[in-house]
Parts: sequence; C-alpha cells; structure tokens
Amino acid sequence: MSGLNRVVAILLAASFLGGGLTGCGKKSDSSSGTSGPANPQQTATSAKAAVIGPAFTAWQQGDKAAAVSRFLETDWSVRPLFQPGSALSLSEAQFKSLSASDREAKASENMAKISELKKMTAAVVAAGRAAAEKKEVAEARKHFTSLKQFGAALDAPESLAILKLVGQSIKKQADKELAALGQ
Repeated sequence: MSGLNRVVAILLAASFLGGGLTGCGKKSDSSSGTSGPANPQQTATSAKAAVIGPAFTAWQQGDKAAAVSRFLETDWSVRPLFQPGSALSLSEAQFKSLSASDREAKASENMAKISELKKMTAAVVAAGRAAAEKKEVAEARKHFTSLKQFGAALDAPESLAILKLVGQSIKKQADKELAALGQ
C-alpha cells in the first residue's frame, strides 16, 4: 500500500498545516479504545456504539488477527462509523465551525488515529493477499470487498474532506486487489 501511504502522508501533512484534520477524541483508557465524554451532551449521544469500535479496539490492544477478523465482520453501511461526539464523526461544516484553536488542538491526535486506521487497513490487505497466495480466493475476496466497503464508508458525503480522500485511496487499493484476483 505504498501509494496509500504516500497519499495519506501528504493529506495528513496538509491537514495539519491547515488545521483541517480531525480525530476520534482522546482515549481515557488506552486499553479500552473508547473515549471519555468531553461534555454532558456527548454522554447522551454516545449511546450509539461506533461501528469501527470492535475492530479498532482490538487493533489498539495489539491483537491484529482479532482486528482483521472484526473488520471483516463489520457492516460498513451502519452508522455511526466513529464514536458520536468524536472529531472524526463531524461533518466538514461542523468541523469548520470549531474555533481555530480547537481544530489545531486535535490535529496531532487525529493524525495518529488516521495513521492507525491506515495500518489496520494494511493488515487487512496483507491478510487478503495471504489468503490469495494460498489459493483461498473467496476468503481473499472477502478481505478486499470489506476493505472497499470501508473506503466507501469513509468517502461518504457527510465525512470530513480528509476522510473522504483516505476512503477514495482505500477503495482504489481494494479495486486493485480485487482485479488481481480476477474480479
């Protein structure tokens, strides 16, 4: 995924400099993969679990196999994709309405979250390629199709611009891998 790495690195750098990058919110417990509410209103909206939560939590805990497995089990059409109240769950308009200092304060944390998402998707690609090498074409297709669905979820109209671009790059990678399988 060297092309994806390059694109994400450029996007992250541009977003950091422009204050346009957002993130999932600071974790209150690094082992739980959840973020504590920033305000009482967030507590009310946090009732819906983030779709990415189980896969991302396993990834953050270092269990790559479980993260990939949970990634494949995820229905990427369900919302919310990210924890309600987190910066990655904001629309571009909502993000732009934040003060410059609020946007800037989240930049490095957000770059780390997107970097981890990129690493997790790279693990999905690697697992799909490993299945393809074993001639387990259906299993490989499952990996790359899930990856493409995740990319589409990020590239949704309500997503932040940076997430849309990352999603587009992930979809292109998935298409490339599916084409290599003969689909």
